[in-house]
Amino acid sequence: MSDEAKEVNNIENNNIQIFVSEDVMEAFLLLKKPEENAPGYTLEEVMNVITANGIKGEIDKELIQYMIINGVYDEKRLFVQGHPMQNGIDAYFEYFFHEQDKEGKPRILDDGSVDYTSVHTVGTVSEGDLIAKYHPSVPGHFGYNVRGELLKPEQPRAYPVPQLMGVRYDQDTYSYYATIDGKVEATFSKIVVEGTLEIRKNVSIAYGNICFIGDVEIKGDVDSGVEIYATGSVKINGTVQGSSIVAGENVTIGGGIIGKKDIHIDCGGNLTVGFMQNVNVQVGGNITTGSTFGCNIYCGGTLKVAGSKGSIYAGKIYSMHGIEGHVFGNEKGIITYVSAGKRSELLTDRMSLLKEIEELSSKSKGINSRELALSRKIKEAPSSVLENALHVIRKDKARILAEKKQKEEVLNAINRLFAGESFSASITGTKFFTGVTVSIDMKEKEIESDITRVTFLRNEDGIYMVQ
Repeated sequence: MSDEAKEVNNIENNNIQIFVSEDVMEAFLLLKKPEENAPGYTLEEVMNVITANGIKGEIDKELIQYMIINGVYDEKRLFVQGHPMQNGIDAYFEYFFHEQDKEGKPRILDDGSVDYTSVHTVGTVSEGDLIAKYHPSVPGHFGYNVRGELLKPEQPRAYPVPQLMGVRYDQDTYSYYATIDGKVEATFSKIVVEGTLEIRKNVSIAYGNICFIGDVEIKGDVDSGVEIYATGSVKINGTVQGSSIVAGENVTIGGGIIGKKDIHIDCGGNLTVGFMQNVNVQVGGNITTGSTFGCNIYCGGTLKVAGSKGSIYAGKIYSMHGIEGHVFGNEKGIITYVSAGKRSELLTDRMSLLKEIEELSSKSKGINSRELALSRKIKEAPSSVLENALHVIRKDKARILAEKKQKEEVLNAINRLFAGESFSASITGTKFFTGVTVSIDMKEKEIESDITRVTFLRNEDGIYMVQ
């Protein structure tokens, strides 16, 4: 019996009492014990009271007859129930990609140290991936209470087909599939896969490493400890400090790069950066910067140090097609080595690159097989565990493809030189200080006294100067 039942005024017989629950979904009957020698109740008499109290529905007459015959008195019995209304179920999208903005927890390594790069990782999708599935709304059902009042369900929410880009829709299965590799963004109004990952903030170790198949654009700075891998280009509006970048195409940094041991900036295309300090660089194309200090640079094109001071000092610089700058070295005679054209290590460089590319190609084939097998499992039985595993595989895939593409472009620059590409390497500057060594086509010249406004070239006799 409901604790919320309440007595309803009996307008015909105070000995026959009706109680209705607060939600008007249940009604109870109570028969007072008749006085001695008083006539008993009849079914018709009880039904008249029930009707007079406005009770409707599937009344349990068998129960009422049982109470009358067996003298069930002074005890409430449920004799009718309403039919509950059932609200509809809203439509919803079920997503099958790793949520890139979902924060996690640092991973504890085997040695007890903490890997903060696991906190936030960027997810990607590949062509053909199931991104989302639409579950249509389910209509509700009308109900009624014990007074016969109709109970109307709320209308469930439904959604139209969202705006799509880089996505195809299968209307038979209500499923959405990626048509390109890239970053996925999904809301009720749009599902978009883009080839550019845009991050509108600074990136620190708390954000984590970035591995992306496509282009990466970061609106802020990149702090120490972060690694960025992109098969396309990388553009950073701010400064990079203590972080490594590998890009298959170009790298553009609005500020500068402040590095340290083992920090490297590698790209297959061109590098454009405000300044470089204590960083290892390997570039397949040209480099344009304002200054370099203590850098080891390998450039497959031309290095232009075009800042107001345009200084190159300390470190070891090699630029295949030549170097243009203002100041080389400094007044303290800091050791600075600059070279252009052919060099003795080029054959070794070429063999090393070929080996590294072969190893990366092998890894790529293996990871493609694992990705395909896991993608099939997810299509058969989607689960978050499998999606997370696929995300890890694709993160490795992006890293491998970025490294492979970058090394292939550097190798192409070397191969063009071996194929006899015609160019005359030169090194040009406003001032060369003592302590600088100039090398062109494996011929060296040490600067023994300061020289101004000079271009170094090479002929059959060695290096010569044009002022």
